[in-house]
Amino acid sequence: MMRIHLAMTVFLAGLSAEAALATENTAPASLKNISIDDTALHTRYKEAPFAFGTFALTNHGTTDFLLRGITSPGCQSVTSNRNSQVAIQSPSQTYDIFQRMAVPHEGTLFFPTSGYHLICHGLKVTYQPGHTLDFVFHFQNVGDVTVPFRMQPIVEEKHVGP
Repeated sequence: MMRIHLAMTVFLAGLSAEAALATENTAPASLKNISIDDTALHTRYKEAPFAFGTFALTNHGTTDFLLRGITSPGCQSVTSNRNSQVAIQSPSQTYDIFQRMAVPHEGTLFFPTSGYHLICHGLKVTYQPGHTLDFVFHFQNVGDVTVPFRMQPIVEEKHVGP
């Protein structure tokens, strides 16, 4: 009888360890695994109705995430843009990659000025270099991450904008 009890205890202990490992490997996605770094906000002329943001988005976890959009209280809308697109076109004329973007596990996605980046349409605040503007990244099933983007010095370009 003692052998059966001991064997059953060892068997159950083995199952518990296996279950713990399985839970560890399939742990639900968590916002603590997301980091958004190298954030910066840019514009090319004073009084611009838009600004563009650059950043790096890293998923340190073992589960993929789905980004469902980016918003900001300082923007009428936030969409994606590519350096070859006209930055002032309306959000409805642009496919927004941030509305349904997979963020792979253990990976980093970069959004530089030379490629895809975010556009803040209808800037509601005065652009002042050194100040910050918060952007909220909305992730499906895990929540939101709010990140400040620092306004960079204005790089004025003639013939940009309306």
